[in-house]
Amino acid sequence: MTLLAVSFLAGALTVLAPCILPLLPVVLSSSAGSRSRLTPLVVITSLAVSIFVFTLLLKASTAFITIPPYVWSYLSGTILVGFGLLLTFPGVWESLPLVGKASVRANKALGSGHQKQSLWGDVVVGASLGPVFSTCSPTYFVILATILPASFWLGVTYLLAYIVGLVLVLGLIAVLGQRIIAKLQLAADGHGLLKRFLGLLFITLGLMIMTGLDKDLEAWLIDIGAYGINEFEQELLDSVLPADPAMSAESPGSSMVDTSGLPEALTSQFSTDWQDYDSVLEAAVSGGPPKDGIPALTDPDFIPLADWPFNDTILTIVLQSETDDVKVYPYNILTWHEIVNDTSGKTPVAVTFCPLCGSAIVFNRTLPDGSITTFGVTGSLLESNMIMYDRTTESLWQQSTGAALAGTHSGATLDLVPMQLMMIKEAITLYPEAQVLSAETGHSRNYTRNPYAGYDEQHDAYYFVPSTVDTSIPPKTIVVVARIDATPVALPWVALKEVGTATFAVAGTTITATVSDSSTVEFTDETGTVYPFYFEMWFSYAVQHGTSARLITL
Repeated sequence: MTLLAVSFLAGALTVLAPCILPLLPVVLSSSAGSRSRLTPLVVITSLAVSIFVFTLLLKASTAFITIPPYVWSYLSGTILVGFGLLLTFPGVWESLPLVGKASVRANKALGSGHQKQSLWGDVVVGASLGPVFSTCSPTYFVILATILPASFWLGVTYLLAYIVGLVLVLGLIAVLGQRIIAKLQLAADGHGLLKRFLGLLFITLGLMIMTGLDKDLEAWLIDIGAYGINEFEQELLDSVLPADPAMSAESPGSSMVDTSGLPEALTSQFSTDWQDYDSVLEAAVSGGPPKDGIPALTDPDFIPLADWPFNDTILTIVLQSETDDVKVYPYNILTWHEIVNDTSGKTPVAVTFCPLCGSAIVFNRTLPDGSITTFGVTGSLLESNMIMYDRTTESLWQQSTGAALAGTHSGATLDLVPMQLMMIKEAITLYPEAQVLSAETGHSRNYTRNPYAGYDEQHDAYYFVPSTVDTSIPPKTIVVVARIDATPVALPWVALKEVGTATFAVAGTTITATVSDSSTVEFTDETGTVYPFYFEMWFSYAVQHGTSARLITL
């Protein structure tokens, strides 16, 4: 039960974390001109309930698991901006014709509830902050990713301890803030300067959350060394978690291996041989879902491409076998499953797609020892990239590079299988007799909805990436990555399609990249050797390969 005390302390320390510090004025401002001394406590209680419910729903619902973090940022930010506008310009709100006609009901709703100092308005302000507060503590992620799945009631206990620590400190801040404002005697006028100032504060904080500037502020505070709360929390975790048996694993045929530096989300769920693991795994984080929480497909069903029932502009991975049979794997299905274990001709393949880094890669499912396996989704991420596992040995593999990071096959790399990326309508034109992955997967998913809607269009919104991102080109630019022997090179995909042909040298070898039929890519050298390739967002390729990342500008 040592984690009980750590969870409580983590909750208390969360209010001092750099990502929470900018939001504390919201709690303080709830004291301004309040009807009662209990007003800020209502906001805090609503926030606590929001965190509790948000956490349980996040673990219990596959729909919430797939909602990307920026959705919660927009939701919270929009609510705060709305309240800020009402505080700053109360007369505008009151003058709206529709508001006047529906004032009796509207006064009990979102914005006017706060403006009229209603209990409902206080509740909504607190609830809007819950998802934001929930993302600032390493202990919170331990609870979210490991404790709740392992033991529900024990996990709830730790979660409540975290919330109690958070609420006690926020309550103290709110009470002291209320007394300070009361002494200033500036809160009496609902239309006064203080209220307008607080309204502008709400708007500013809401916009910061929506645009991600709060994260930039957090990064700046950490860079200048102003706060070490997160590091202190992590030290607390490190001091207690190694004593937990789940944090160590006994490798087959070996003595006990120290895995205290690895995330518990991995060590507690996988019977991996930890005797030899890549230290980069210590930076892995849980993406939310547990092992197989995102269900990979095996032996999937197909239908004629001509019978495709969805939008024909959806991107899709296309495989053409040695017998010229063509199979099509659309993104709207891959997004929900991330791995499809299948066969292309005589080749066992794993068709993989990581939505957070746009990496579409096809691997041969033959392991280095010659055995054929299937792959599953671990639920953990490394630099925002999916970590896979093979079901034969439970070795862990990074999807972006195909490298085994831990287990029996540590150090090995999966072979790439030739593929193409194009829209469904282009595939229909080029391969009218092709078969397409059926939406009858055996899983209840809404394949007409993208759970990451808007993510690709956001310039800077990428998650779980501790490394510095190379911004030589927009981070989410899709690049074609070719492995020229041991050297990976990247070319912007859209730019390559526009120019049609690009020639460049790699380690003394002249490589030509060509695009035919507006979408079919090929990399060859002067001898006619064909090189395999895959697709990925630039930021992901760059952080995975570091200083060896090479961009061919067109």
